[in-house]
Amino acid sequence: MRVAITGHTRGLGRELLARLPGAVGFSRADIPIEEVERLVAAVRDFDVFINNAHSGFSQTRVLLALFECWKDTEKTIVNIGSRSKYPNLSKGYEYSAAKAALSHASNSLRFQSERRCRIIDINPGLMQSDLPSLSYAEVADAVLWALSLPAHCEVGELSLWHRLPYAALSRLKDDRK
Repeated sequence: MRVAITGHTRGLGRELLARLPGAVGFSRADIPIEEVERLVAAVRDFDVFINNAHSGFSQTRVLLALFECWKDTEKTIVNIGSRSKYPNLSKGYEYSAAKAALSHASNSLRFQSERRCRIIDINPGLMQSDLPSLSYAEVADAVLWALSLPAHCEVGELSLWHRLPYAALSRLKDDRK
């Protein structure tokens, strides 16, 4: 299984790259995620694409372009979204809107097209923070589990976060201001 990952130089992307033997990372220094056509051309021959790098709405544009190349294949697209895609959670409005757009596009492609490729959305909450959060390793475990399922199984969406109620986490964040 040949795996390509964007955003592999830190955080979750670095954790995934370390745990997927032979995976190839694409950083902004190689091909910026905003250069959608170049990125899609570079990853076309891989089996799995982990759409991890975030830059405005570029993740959604990459998903839509790669889907056009892969829709008739048995390949897999994994989108790293965010819990912030849910309404009324995040005060990072542009980030939340971008992650919601990614989720909406995934669902539209998943349910409204005749496709063969798998589309998996992983929506983590806060990661690797001094606040209650998940480790990068815990989120990587979820990604690897979803990829390990038989080809006829598709995890459309998996959302995971620390079990501390969001209202309590939000208070902790506000107390720091």
